[in-house]
Amino acid sequence: MEKEKILELSRDENRDMDERESHIDDESAYIGLLCVLILSFAYMLFKIFINQPYMDILSILTAGSAAMSIYKYTKIPSKKFFLVIGMILLAATIIFAICYIMEAI
Repeated sequence: MEKEKILELSRDENRDMDERESHIDDESAYIGLLCVLILSFAYMLFKIFINQPYMDILSILTAGSAAMSIYKYTKIPSKKFFLVIGMILLAATIIFAICYIMEAI
């Protein structure tokens, strides 16, 4: 591919955000996910402490992680690792959801 064609494709791809803004956007997503993870574990520990079912929180966390891994695989199909991890997390999500429903009933 010619240099000019590559540059044109890159410009089209990044027309809404420059590289710095894209980096900040990625970092903010990671920080947001970290906050969700910490708060979810705090809620889960509280539910364990007061003897309530807590598998719902685990199913939500694994569902989000599964979606992220499967999305990464769709964007980078050569990385089969993301598909494997996504499928494992999806199975865990289903198991946690079933366990939660069984505990709650």
